[in-house]
Amino acid sequence: MALLKYLCFENPLTLLVVLGLAALVAGIAWMRSGSKRARIAAVACLAIGVSLTFVAWAVETDHEKIVRTLDAMARAVKNGDADALLERVSDRYQNGASDKSVLAGVVRTALKQVRATAEMPVIERPDDTAKVTQVYRFRPAPGWRPLVPREYERVTWEGVLARDPDGEWRLRSATATQPRRITPEEAERYLQRGAP
Repeated sequence: MALLKYLCFENPLTLLVVLGLAALVAGIAWMRSGSKRARIAAVACLAIGVSLTFVAWAVETDHEKIVRTLDAMARAVKNGDADALLERVSDRYQNGASDKSVLAGVVRTALKQVRATAEMPVIERPDDTAKVTQVYRFRPAPGWRPLVPREYERVTWEGVLARDPDGEWRLRSATATQPRRITPEEAERYLQRGAP
């Protein structure tokens, strides 16, 4: 059932190609033989393909919502927009002793000093949450000298996203895991060293 849901809603291209080929074969058979069955099969394949395309376009799955959230976060970091990033962080954010207010301070300081681009995330859905692993490549923001240690120019982070009461998927926790684990407090100390 999960495979069918994936093929119909999240990645219908495979089914559309199969339906298109079946419609083509049935259409050729109909043109050559004039068979009513071949005509019905060709029209049915086309109708199912059009319906599948509409359904896949109209239905936004949880996976697509998660990807939309991650894309918005990556755009915010790339553009240095702390408010847009924090909109994607849940009010229930918790990372050890750090809550959303601590993270907000780190984010606001960091996005004055650095910009980053994100690589494609790896998303796992073990339950009602989504575990995300993603790599960010950092560089100094315009007008700032490089202050991040070289080993932190490429950081892998792991986060957990969950659906908030409003139905949106938001970040509930995050930890930098490579090159080594770093807490928001440690990140804040690095950033304060580079403050003018």
